[in-house]
Amino acid sequence: MDTRTDTTGARTNRDRTFAVLNALLNLGPGAHKFRTIAARTGMRDEAVHRRLDRLVRAGLASRTRRGYYELCETTASLSRASGLLHPMSTPLLDAQPLLDALHNRTDQVVLLHTYSPLTGERLCIGAAGATSLSFRRELALASGAVDELRQAPLDLDAPGLVMLANLVASDTPVREDLRRIRSTQIAHSPASIPGWSLVSVPLRRLPGAPAIPGAEPGVVASVSVLAPEHSHGAHLVAYGRLLHTTVRAATESSVVLSRRPAIPVRAA
Repeated sequence: MDTRTDTTGARTNRDRTFAVLNALLNLGPGAHKFRTIAARTGMRDEAVHRRLDRLVRAGLASRTRRGYYELCETTASLSRASGLLHPMSTPLLDAQPLLDALHNRTDQVVLLHTYSPLTGERLCIGAAGATSLSFRRELALASGAVDELRQAPLDLDAPGLVMLANLVASDTPVREDLRRIRSTQIAHSPASIPGWSLVSVPLRRLPGAPAIPGAEPGVVASVSVLAPEHSHGAHLVAYGRLLHTTVRAATESSVVLSRRPAIPVRAA
């Protein structure tokens, strides 16, 4: 008997069940149509049906009426308990669709940070993909990772550095790394989760916020992809380019790109 095959099969079944559960978590409270759930997973209908039945039998979800499913209250609370978002979070206007679109394009966690002029810290105010059970496992295993992703000095890592590089006056001498970030408008650094990296770009206006005619908007936030470090080299470059292009499109024209085939790198 080949136990490796059995192990691989069990892992695949588990990951597919997680994919269905994650789809329900990301869709949020209330009952959702089967077709909407299935579209979020990228799996065939029969596979989604089997996993929804397993979630119902396990008491994690319920079938409210024919063709509609929702998470049980105890399961739905997982999505509110990650602790990533700062308690002083401000309304996101149309930023959440931008984060969701980037998550769909990359299959990685996407974070939105702003900064506090009073404390010189970056604060996490939005996220997409952070309710994945596999990601929550990684957070649980990394002591202090949640706190550090939620709030940290601007000069600690990519989300803060990409804002800091743009907040310093253009005629002010800055260190080499900030000058390089200001030139490329992309920052990269290790994350607080061991073995993970952050790729960040600046956001000059939250999608949906009014623009001031004739004024050059300052940086108000940063958008980051949080990915395992095996997403290195070309993939990190691709993430940076995707972030830069999508963020600019969303803030300048309020266009959020629809789901396309993901960059073929997935979280562990």
